[in-house]
Amino acid sequence: MNIQVEKEDIRFIGNTQFNVNGNTAFVCDTSTCGIERILLRNILKCFGADMTIIDSEDDWNDDCTKIESITYITNLPFETYLGLEG
Repeated sequence: MNIQVEKEDIRFIGNTQFNVNGNTAFVCDTSTCGIERILLRNILKCFGADMTIIDSEDDWNDDCTKIESITYITNLPFETYLGLEG
């Protein structure tokens, strides 16, 4: 079974998106971060073969006892992300 993704699907990745040095970062809950990483990796290919996840960061709770979310940093220009319709 193949799943088809489109550029615009990237708007549904994560609960927060923000600019990191001109690149787009996506904050994903730990309960969905695995599947969101797989989807993000494939959606990025719609923007070009060189688009990828370049880093990730664990986001800990206030007392540093539990990871609450994962931030995936991509090399997708944030301006490109902001320019998507919808």
